[in-house]
Amino acid sequence: MRWIGVFGIVAILSALSVTSPMRAQSAPNTLPTGFTRETLGAGLNEPTAMVFENNGRILVTEKDGAIRVVRPNGTLRGKPLHTLSVNTYSERGLLGIALDPNYNTNKTIYVYYTTGPAAKRYNGTPENRVARLKKRKDGKGFKEKIILDHIPSTGGNHNGGDIHFGFDGKMYISVGESGCCPDDAQGLDTLRGKILRINSNGTIPSDNPFYNTPGARQETFAYGLRNPWRFTKRESNQTYIVSDVGAGTWEEINSLEPGGNYGWPQFEGPCPFSNPGCNPNTVNYGGTVKPAHWYHHSNGTETGTVIAGGVFAEDSNYPAPYANAYFYGDTNAGWVHAVTMDGNNQVTGQYDLDDDAGAPVAFGRGPDGNVYVVNFGGSIFKYVYTP
Repeated sequence: MRWIGVFGIVAILSALSVTSPMRAQSAPNTLPTGFTRETLGAGLNEPTAMVFENNGRILVTEKDGAIRVVRPNGTLRGKPLHTLSVNTYSERGLLGIALDPNYNTNKTIYVYYTTGPAAKRYNGTPENRVARLKKRKDGKGFKEKIILDHIPSTGGNHNGGDIHFGFDGKMYISVGESGCCPDDAQGLDTLRGKILRINSNGTIPSDNPFYNTPGARQETFAYGLRNPWRFTKRESNQTYIVSDVGAGTWEEINSLEPGGNYGWPQFEGPCPFSNPGCNPNTVNYGGTVKPAHWYHHSNGTETGTVIAGGVFAEDSNYPAPYANAYFYGDTNAGWVHAVTMDGNNQVTGQYDLDDDAGAPVAFGRGPDGNVYVVNFGGSIFKYVYTP
C-alpha cells in the first residue's frame, strides 16, 4: 500500500468504502473549544489545490484537469473555469495552481499538470509541466503558454506539483523524484526531487544557487527531496516550509534553504534510511539539512503515512497555541495538526486539531484569516474560531 502513492491510497479506500487502518486508530473527532469546521464547494471531484481571489471566490483544481470556481457563498459553480488535458494515472493530473502577483489586472493563472493526449505539444509520454493561462481579450477562455516543460513523471507517482510566488517575486515549484529514481534527488543534472526557482516567463534567475555549476540544472533551488508535493510561505520571517512524503518510516517538515540538500535517499525524517530506528540526537547529517519536524508511520502521537502541508495561521483570530501556528495534515490518516515555530523555524510545540478531516491534500489561508483545507474526498472546509 505504501508505494501506491498519495491519490492511489485515497482512491482505493474510497472505492472499498472502508476506513483506513490509520483512521481506525483515531479518537472520535473533537475540535478544540471554540473551533468549528465549515464545508464549502460540496460536489468537487477529487480536488487537489486552491487559490483565493480578492473577490472572495476560490479557484480549485481537480485531478482530472478542471479548474472549478467556489463562489463567496460557498456553492460550486457548475461550469469549470477552464479544463486541461491531463493524464490521471496514479498521482498524475492537475496538481497545482498559483495566481500571478498582478492577477487583479492581468487575470493570469499558473498551473502544474501532467500532460494528456490533447495537451499542447504532447509528445506521447506523460510529463509534468508548468503553464501560464492568460485570459483572452474577448473574455472567452484562456490562452496557454508553456513555462517549464519535460518534468519527469516516470512512475506516475511522486510528481510534486505545488507552485507559489515567493517574497522575491520568483516562482517556486516542487518536484518529486517521479516514482522511479530516488538517487536522482541527489543529482543536480535532473529536475527530480527538487524545489525549483524560475521567473514567471520561464527564464532562470542568475542568483539561483547552482546557476554557475557546470552540468547542473540551473532551475534548482534545493534538492534531496522525495515527494515535496506541498509547501508554503511564512510571512513573519519570509521563509518557506516544505512537507516531504516519506517512504517506509518517517514523514517530515523542512525549512527551505537555498542550495540545501535534504538527504533523500540517504536520510528519511530524523534517521539514515538504513537505520529507521536511530536515535535522532546522535545522527550526523553530513552536511544535509535536518528536518524541522517529523512523525513515524506506525507509532507515537502522530501516526500517518502521507504528509500534506501546510499553511501558517497568520492574521487569524485563533487563540494560542493555534495563532500563527503551522497547520498540516496526513492524507491517509485523515487528521490535521499544528506546530508552533520560533523565528528560526524550530518547532516549539505540537498540537492536535482535527482527527476526522477526510483526506486533506492542500491548505490555504483565506482572505478572512481562516485556515482552509482541500479534502480530496470532494470538498473544501475551513476552521472558524468563535470566542
